[in-house]
Parts: sequence; structure tokens; C-alpha cells
Amino acid sequence: MKNDQKQEYSAPVVEVLFLEMEQGVAAGSAKVLPPNSGGAVQEEWIQGDDDNRTIEW
Repeated sequence: MKNDQKQEYSAPVVEVLFLEMEQGVAAGSAKVLPPNSGGAVQEEWIQGDDDNRTIEW
């Protein structure tokens, strides 16, 4: 049996959402260690090695 009835057209919809973060990125970028024996707080910025390999999909 052949169905010649056409379906109703629904136009595509594009939605954009802008999200503003106040402190989310900066909160995880530094590591603060407890004071050492001299009472000084040590801060350490951890920077990992660059990953320069080719990834095939």
C-alpha cells in the first residue's frame, strides 16, 4: 500500500545560550598548600606538559 500523504513541515530552530561564570575557572587553577614550618603559605601553579600528538578520528 502506497502512502501519498505528506507530513507537515517544521522549520529548524537554532537556540543560543550565553553563560557567564563568575569564579568557576579561576577557582581550580591554583593549588594552595598549608603553611610550612616558617609560617609562610606556599602557592604552586601546576602546568602540565603539552600534548602534541596526532589523534586520528
